[in-house]
Parts: sequence; structure tokens; C-alpha cells
Amino acid sequence: MAFSRNLDPRTGLFLRWPVLAAVLVALPFIGLTGYELHLLIVSAIFVILSSSLSLIMGYGGLLSLAHAAFFGIGAYTSALLFMNFKFSMWVGLPAAGIVSAIAAICVGSLFLKVRGHRFVITSLAFVEIMRLIAVNAVDLTRGQMGLPGIAAPVITIPGVGTIDFASKTAFYFLAVGGAAICVWTVARIVHSPIGWGLLALRENENLGESVGVSAFRHAMIAFVVGAFFAGIAGSLYAHYTGFVSPDLFFFSYTVTMLVMVVIGGKATILGPIVGAIAFTFLPEYLRVVAQYRLVLVGVVLLATVLAFPNGIVELWSRWLRPAFLRLRSRDHAA
Repeated sequence: MAFSRNLDPRTGLFLRWPVLAAVLVALPFIGLTGYELHLLIVSAIFVILSSSLSLIMGYGGLLSLAHAAFFGIGAYTSALLFMNFKFSMWVGLPAAGIVSAIAAICVGSLFLKVRGHRFVITSLAFVEIMRLIAVNAVDLTRGQMGLPGIAAPVITIPGVGTIDFASKTAFYFLAVGGAAICVWTVARIVHSPIGWGLLALRENENLGESVGVSAFRHAMIAFVVGAFFAGIAGSLYAHYTGFVSPDLFFFSYTVTMLVMVVIGGKATILGPIVGAIAFTFLPEYLRVVAQYRLVLVGVVLLATVLAFPNGIVELWSRWLRPAFLRLRSRDHAA
């Protein structure tokens, strides 16, 4: 039964499997095309975004639409440090996370004092403000022209040689490493007193505060940690694509993150990962049907929501896990 508990999508133990690590290491070397490797890298970046958003929305119960703003802030921070000071991503990556976290502290001190539709509207307004700044601060951001030529980092390891992360294979491991750290951090928070406090506040904020759980403090922790990792994802995106523009603040990015969390399974560790991978690959593979692609994506979304109200990970708990346990019980009986 210990084995079955490790498979529970609500725990981080699933992600520690040596088998899973071996699969992730082997993926770039099993004959994938360059485009498929590109999709894996994008998936890893969205795993960071969706997992960090799930901490805020799934566990904290806050429908934040500001995540795209922190993603864009991180991307612009890393890009501007490279363009203006020639700082590599090794400086830009932590700086992007820190600047996004500081922005979250500043706006969170205002936004987190309200709840419900007011919080949703203020978080959406913040994204629009950041987009307007990116568009109009032409001297700093070049406006709609964006910032091109953001180079991928290079690292020299004594005895090994030089690793150029302009290679998709090298950047894949960098993105997967970032995603693993994010998921591990979220899992640690969720299974700590802070995570339990978030769940208590999500279910009944007044009752939680009556037993000493500070709604503002717990919400701020989730908001800042989520923003930090959104900034990290922004830095990875900037150095991978080599270009950032105000398009990063478009509402479509916010919708994409929300879909990945909700369809994958909010308030789970595995759900946002599954959602990020599924809804990075699915729209791309449906390009073969040309103008019907978005229609089919919508149909899949609708069918998934109706069939699995708690997310795709419900497929495991509802059908696959019982079947697996029955198979194990037969093996033991035999």
C-alpha cells in the first residue's frame, strides 16, 4: 500500500520517482524532432507558471489574473539586464524572480485586502497597467518593437567543456530543472503548516482566522512565492525565445495558465503538470485540421470539464488507481 500512496497525485512523492527522472533525462535522446523538443521546453516553462498559479488559486482560493504580469515582469527584467548591462541569464534569472516577488509584495499589500470579484478586477487591472507601461515606455522597452537578441547563457565546466544553452537539448534540461525546483517548492509549502493554513482559509476564511490563521499573511506568502516563480518562468522564456514584447501581458496568457490549472486539477501537485503538458501539445498537434483547430480544442476542454470536474488527475483516482489496486490484489492472491 505504500507504493499506491506514492502514486497519489496530491503528494509530491510521485515526482521523486527515479523512473520518472530517468524518463525526463532520456526524452531528448529518443529521436524527438526539434519541434517536439521545443514543445517540451515550452511545457516545462508552463509547468512553472501553472504550478505557481495553483498555489495561489488552487490552495489559496484566490482567482488571481495577475500571474501574466509577473511572468512579463520577469521576462523584461532579465531581458533589460542583458540588453543594457550584458548580464547573462545566470544573473537575470534570480533577478527576475526577485523583482517579480517585490512587485507582488507591493501590489499584494493592496490587492489582498479585498476578496471576491474585487480581487479579480484589481489583479486584471494590474496586468493591463503593466502592458501599457511596456507599450508606452519606449525609451526603456522599445514599445511594440520589443527587445530582440536576448542570448541564451553559456557555461564552462572544468573537465567537461562548454555548454551552450542555445542548444535545445541543453535548454531542455535547464527548463526541466527549473520546473522540478518549482514543483518541489510548491509541494513542500502545501505539506507544511502554511499549506494547511491556506486550505483552511480557502474553505472558510472567517473560521480559519478565528483559530489564529492570518488570512492576509498566508495569502501574501502564496502570492509572493507564485510571483517569484512566474518571474523565473519569464526569464527562461526570454532567453529561450530571444525576444520579449508587450504581448506577454495579453489576457490570452492568463487564460492559458488558468486552463492548465483547472483542467489539470487545481489543489493538486500533479494536475498543473499534466495540464501544462496536455495543453501545450494538444493545440499544436491539432494544427493538422487547420481552421477547425480552435473548435476542437474548445470541444476537448468542454468534454474534459464535464467528464472530470476535478481535473484530468481525477482519471487516476476514479479509474486507473482502483484498477491498479485490483491487479495488485490479484497478484498477491495468486
